[in-house]
Amino acid sequence: MINPYFIHVISFIVVIIAYLFHWSGLYPKLSFSLILFLLCTIIIALLIGSVFVKEKIVTFKNTTVNNINFLKHITYAILFGYGLEFLYHGTFPLLAIFLNSTLSYHEFGIPVFHVLLVTFNSFFSIYLFQVCLSETKQNRKTAIFLLILNLIPSILIMNRGMLIIILMSIISVYLIKYERKLTFNRIAGVTAILLIALYLFGVLGNIRVNNSYQTNTSLLDSNLFLEIGGATDEFKKSVIPKEFFWGYIYLTSPLANLQKTIDEFEHTEDVGIKNSFDFATTQLLPDFISKRLVPIFNIDVPNPIQITPELNVSTALAAPYTTIGWVGISLFILVIFVFAYFYILFLKKYNSEYFIAGVAIMNSIFLFNIFSNMFSFTGLSFQLVYPVIFTILDRLKVHFQKV
Repeated sequence: MINPYFIHVISFIVVIIAYLFHWSGLYPKLSFSLILFLLCTIIIALLIGSVFVKEKIVTFKNTTVNNINFLKHITYAILFGYGLEFLYHGTFPLLAIFLNSTLSYHEFGIPVFHVLLVTFNSFFSIYLFQVCLSETKQNRKTAIFLLILNLIPSILIMNRGMLIIILMSIISVYLIKYERKLTFNRIAGVTAILLIALYLFGVLGNIRVNNSYQTNTSLLDSNLFLEIGGATDEFKKSVIPKEFFWGYIYLTSPLANLQKTIDEFEHTEDVGIKNSFDFATTQLLPDFISKRLVPIFNIDVPNPIQITPELNVSTALAAPYTTIGWVGISLFILVIFVFAYFYILFLKKYNSEYFIAGVAIMNSIFLFNIFSNMFSFTGLSFQLVYPVIFTILDRLKVHFQKV
């Protein structure tokens, strides 16, 4: 039941419902055309997802780790990689905050190496959690310890997005294994993890924004972000912990920006070869490729219109709209739906050891498309490469053993 198409359905329904809370006074009213389009994609995703369920395509697969020490060595190698980056900069972003430095996670890391390190770290964390759910009691403890070690770097480099993405992928793995055995306790456990993650997300957000703006107040103070997000008086007076406003704004402001873009953006030309090429290059290719092609072909993708300069995230659908309008949005949905279908079937066909990790990563892409284009975001989409590479290597290994 837990597959990318159902994730698309659930995520957009949740966003629309949360939008109706009206915790922020900055949001425009959702238009009929946008609601109708989203409903159409939800219906299509329901149909495809139902086929996945009927054919039992996504089922949990126990890992077959023969040597837990090998996983230890990989973990130590990952930590060693971050150690090299620490030497490169002389500090971590988390430490820099308390040393009154301005080093951010955007600036941290060795060029190229950092992308490979972070994406592999994320993929490996997801795989480790699958190992945790598969191994004997003794090995499970070791796997949990290794998983914790693999989560520490995302905190040290203050990359909240990386941490949240890993946690969401881990939850996907958990739900895939126990989807037919979901009890109240397990649902409560998942809910508790989500709430804790959202609260910590808000805490880290307060620390970052108060440090960036030099507010001379406590790093944990929420008032500045409440002003940035246009929090209503009703929310400010409520008993809801103000750290959750970060989660609300991050969840719903992209849809608000998309709606404002649809309301106010004016296209100056019809769909043609040039802007279709611009769309394909910037929206469908990984950004480590597209950012090199943009200057070569003089590509200029108009920015979506924002409800406020600080809230600049506009869902995966906004840039396709500014490029070629509703055609762009429709093509984007078509491409990611088709790509996910064949990617999952490829891993399933070859009975991949990394099938569950691949599905979990794809689930995260579909989930976080409500914030931005994760299909082209290398930090997440590049993780899809590892299950394919290791599946091919496993196939070659079996082939040469037979020879």
